[in-house]
Amino acid sequence: MIVERMERIKITWEKLSGAERLLLGIVVGVVFATCILAAVALVKRPDDISNPDVTFEEASKPQPQPESKPADKRGVDWPRYGYDTERTKFLNAQKVRPPFRKVWKYDQDQLIEFAPIVVGVRMYLIDNDGVFIALNNDTGKVIWKKRHGKLNASSPAFWKGMLLAVNLEPGQALGIRARDGKVMWSKDLPGRAESSPIVAGGTMYFGTEPGDFFALDARTGKTKWSTKLDGAVKAAPAFTDGSLYVGDYAGQFYSLRADDGAIRWKTSDLGAGLGRSGRFYSTAAVAFGRVYVGNVDGRVYSFDRQTGEIAWTFSAGDFVYSGVAAADAPKTKPSVYFGSHDKQVYSLDAESGKVNWAAEPGGQVSGPATVIGDVVYVSTFSGNATVGFDLTTGRRVFKFDEGEYGPVVSDGKRLFLVGGSEVVAFRPIKIYDYKAKKGTKGIVPPAERRRARSKGAEKQGSGGEGKKGSPGKKKG
Repeated sequence: MIVERMERIKITWEKLSGAERLLLGIVVGVVFATCILAAVALVKRPDDISNPDVTFEEASKPQPQPESKPADKRGVDWPRYGYDTERTKFLNAQKVRPPFRKVWKYDQDQLIEFAPIVVGVRMYLIDNDGVFIALNNDTGKVIWKKRHGKLNASSPAFWKGMLLAVNLEPGQALGIRARDGKVMWSKDLPGRAESSPIVAGGTMYFGTEPGDFFALDARTGKTKWSTKLDGAVKAAPAFTDGSLYVGDYAGQFYSLRADDGAIRWKTSDLGAGLGRSGRFYSTAAVAFGRVYVGNVDGRVYSFDRQTGEIAWTFSAGDFVYSGVAAADAPKTKPSVYFGSHDKQVYSLDAESGKVNWAAEPGGQVSGPATVIGDVVYVSTFSGNATVGFDLTTGRRVFKFDEGEYGPVVSDGKRLFLVGGSEVVAFRPIKIYDYKAKKGTKGIVPPAERRRARSKGAEKQGSGGEGKKGSPGKKKG
């Protein structure tokens, strides 16, 4: 059969004139080139975008959120994942910076994948086994501990004396009394949920793996509305000015109207080539009139908050699962910070997406970047460490040999670090002429503090250390 077809083609070719043969060759060449170009376009990773015409809002230097102003000496609250409703992951607490002294350590013996929240004198966290824990901020002692699920990978949100949370297994949403851990209500969901909820105006918002995005009454758990998105929602939604911002595993990013769940806009990621879309696991930060979020296609995206237009994209060397932090700190221009699986931490100009600096944390970063004062912290899940970098220079100023996802939260006085199954509390200290030992940086051990005090080289810090030349307060 094949031989007969080849013979027919040969005979037909021999019957053609020279001009006909030339024309046929040109046609075949054009078709072949078109197929090659189409294949290249399909395989090729799309180029990054830079659109300087997209609106950028210069922010004044940040002030504490109204709900976070300290009513007493306890410090500010960190009542939800990402600190504020915009999930900027930025607390402007300039006094909370290295060097630190360790105050207490709590070990849960089970992975604490997501950072705790801090409200008043208490800290609330959930381990991977669905155990909810309340700790005393000052001592690290357990106030209560109760298991309310089988599998969890999220942070709760605090609202009017309640913890609002979701579970992976069983797939459910929960309202828990913060005072004692009693379940006030529970609601079965159509599937698993690890989208750390946000609460605004008495409504609890979160997404699920089947792609249903929910708004529940925070007091009762009753459904106000639900919207079906194109893919699994694992990221925590951000909220501002009546709108919610979240991405899904179909490579779509959304702005939803908080009142009724209507989709205000939807924008696709650029993809990773080979016709593949990316996935939005990263929790977005809303700041400067923009939305900043990482993607598994290796990019960070800056969207116009009102329209969803892409202002710029930046390509890292690997996946960006890391939640993006957005900060307008006193000594820096507006910038965004994140880590990547390429074992780099990046600082980018928030308006243009250009690199301010890049640094090596010592491993892959999957969890969020978090800015406290003028230091950005990340945890390395492949290096099992928590590392802090100066916002201005990218110089490493902190390293603690425990870490995985976390990495830190703060009450404006102390730094609370999450390292695997541990939570460690640190206080800032003023001490001079101390050289950190290998493996740690920015942490002063008790022996060195005693030596400094004996030499009069330790001064009072924001954490309440003793004055110069005095024996200081009782060590933590």
